[in-house]
Amino acid sequence: MNERLLKAFGLAARASARKKVYGARAAAKGRNDLARLLRAMAASESVQARRLFNSLRGQIDISDDYVATIFEQEVSALIEAYSEALKRTAEDEKRSLHLVLSQLRAAEKRIASFYAKKKQDIRDGSVEKYHVCQFCGYIAAGKVPEKCPVCGAPASGFQEIA
Repeated sequence: MNERLLKAFGLAARASARKKVYGARAAAKGRNDLARLLRAMAASESVQARRLFNSLRGQIDISDDYVATIFEQEVSALIEAYSEALKRTAEDEKRSLHLVLSQLRAAEKRIASFYAKKKQDIRDGSVEKYHVCQFCGYIAAGKVPEKCPVCGAPASGFQEIA
């Protein structure tokens, strides 16, 4: 796989997400011209990321070893990043951000444990339906829970992943 292309995709996707956040902040502060420019930049970078993604699609390695790397390195890196951010928010006493980070870390820990339990099912292709909480990212397998065990969102807050 072309590592430079993969890196460019990551940079474009990240840049787009950041511009969306900055655009929303600018709009909230009444800086509408800046907000429009940032939203346009986000849209442009999103298109760039999508084109790079389409170029990468056929090159992605889905071997068991690579899939294991995703869970053993990427998921654990996210859990660690959330844990570090949680330490800082506890010190700063930002309660709402602390709650968000706690829920995101819990959802990511669910992903890690879910993969550990489901390795054989994934290899065999016998995985059930998945449903993702649109508020915190929790993944439910099989049936949708009545409420999200991480954030308490109702069943209607889950999206089925086909």
